Amino acid sequence: MSVVIEHKKGEVNELKASLRNPAIDRDPEKKREAIKRVIAYMTLGIDVSKLFSEMIMATGTKDHVIKKMVYLYICNYASTNPDLSLLAINTLQKDCRDEDPMTRGLALRSFTSLRLPNVVEYLPSAIRAGLQDPSPYVRKTAVMSCVKLHLFAPEALKDSDIVNTLYTMLRDRDAQVVANCVCALNEVLAAEGGMAINKPIIHHLLNRIKDFNEWSQCIILELVARYKPEEQNEIFDIMNLLEERLRHSNSAVVLAATKVFLNLTQDMPAVHSQVYARLKAPMLTLMAGGVFEQGYVCLKHIVLLASRAPEIFADQFKHFYVRYNEPACVRLLKLEILTHIVNQANVSEAMEEIAEYVTDPDASVARAAVSAIGKFGVKVPSCGGAVVEQ
Repeated sequence: MSVVIEHKKGEVNELKASLRNPAIDRDPEKKREAIKRVIAYMTLGIDVSKLFSEMIMATGTKDHVIKKMVYLYICNYASTNPDLSLLAINTLQKDCRDEDPMTRGLALRSFTSLRLPNVVEYLPSAIRAGLQDPSPYVRKTAVMSCVKLHLFAPEALKDSDIVNTLYTMLRDRDAQVVANCVCALNEVLAAEGGMAINKPIIHHLLNRIKDFNEWSQCIILELVARYKPEEQNEIFDIMNLLEERLRHSNSAVVLAATKVFLNLTQDMPAVHSQVYARLKAPMLTLMAGGVFEQGYVCLKHIVLLASRAPEIFADQFKHFYVRYNEPACVRLLKLEILTHIVNQANVSEAMEEIAEYVTDPDASVARAAVSAIGKFGVKVPSCGGAVVEQ
């Protein structure tokens, strides 16, 4: 074992010589390979901290691949080299002012990832510059850097005006920057219940919702679900803006929009029941999407809806018949839904179907089927005799 370690130590020294070699320095491919080997050793747990000064010197390149690897190395070893950490800080600060936006963004991301006590004083100014950068990539990186600063040195963030800047940036022209701002504000202000929301902010985000990608739309919809409109007209305006989200191809967007609709109409019973009816079609479509995991999540939502308004899904009870290839968790949810939506009109057909599940090889499904038949008899007393026969 000691021979292998000695051999690796020799290779680290060889790498040190390679990185100092002017010939390799002039050949981008060879330099990239040498730095790849350094990172490979680092990931294997071999100590390559003695190459710190050589790796710092390697940042003087336009090659983004090399820069990414060097930044990774710096973030990993800066804490173990306090004497050289100032050199790393100076290097990253210089790259934060580079003419290439990709370099500026990478440098800022790495700079804010350094967990060094002496770096805190430099971070607010670097983040502020990033938030005002003309490049959307740098701006969105700077926004997420605010969260890193909050986790590493919350007092430094409180003493700056960065939170106010994030609120201002909710009107940024780039949708991804706006989505990042919402995430960052919710994280930074978690102790206060998340970011403050009002009518202008919500309506601005809703009017731009088509600009966001599907996951960012979920973030915005989660924010809207917390909002309490003051007037009924505003509720209808929001629902009209989100009507199209119920037909979205992404199940997460549909379910997030569902939550918004239900929250908005909680104090309006007549409209609330209409919302249930409106949600039926998209829910059934998602449930039958073919992916069990997605179907399970939709069924969990339908269980809640069916328990509140069983008549909505009563005429579609056959959609909740069990299929032979479904996992037990999905079958159990379908049986639970059937017990909610059964009525005088469909109880006979539903009971005949469920009677088949009593002999299911899965004991949990068989028990649930027997229990469901009993619940049918309780819910629809006129079918008590048929229950006993089954």
